[in-house]
Amino acid sequence: MQNLSFRPCVAADVSAAVPLIYSSGPGAFNYVFCSRHEREAQDFLRHAFINGRSEFGFQQHLAALVDGDVVAVGALRTQPESAGFMLAALRDIGSFYAPRQVPGVIFRGLRTEQVIRPPQANRGLIYQLGVKPELRGRGIGEQLVQQLMLRAKASRQTHVALDVADNNPRARALYLRLGFKPGMIRHGGFSSAFGGVGSHEYMEMPIV
Repeated sequence: MQNLSFRPCVAADVSAAVPLIYSSGPGAFNYVFCSRHEREAQDFLRHAFINGRSEFGFQQHLAALVDGDVVAVGALRTQPESAGFMLAALRDIGSFYAPRQVPGVIFRGLRTEQVIRPPQANRGLIYQLGVKPELRGRGIGEQLVQQLMLRAKASRQTHVALDVADNNPRARALYLRLGFKPGMIRHGGFSSAFGGVGSHEYMEMPIV
């Protein structure tokens, strides 16, 4: 696509980036982060994105731009970052939610990590990949994944990995085309009044 470029996200991208992040897994986000109303997940993601330090923060995300507008985002995380991200996420949760809500959010988050797990050793985990609906199918997601793979290579990972929901065959087909190999299927089935976590397939490929 002409005029497609990439750059690290900044906090000022919040209004464009958060809907794209949310679109990568609205059911799971709603399950974990909604306890009072259905907008709560996106409000929390805005809060965490601006703070920047957790896996939801702008510092982890790469933006794809067309003519200067953010049209897609994605993120990469590695195992050594996991402990720091967990602490940052706890701070974000504690500063956003009322004290009585915090235990439930943490419980649902840990439960979700049984299905969508943190990265393994030497694996760069691609996550929160979202493309504007009207621009899907134009190769933007593919090029964004390739950019994130370069980040993984630069951080000396041996593989890149991701989790794809069982209700997203279009994304799975893209990842297969890029060379990702199917792996373990982790079954979800968690639900709340606001959302749920279905089964996800783990996929990975070596970095060459």
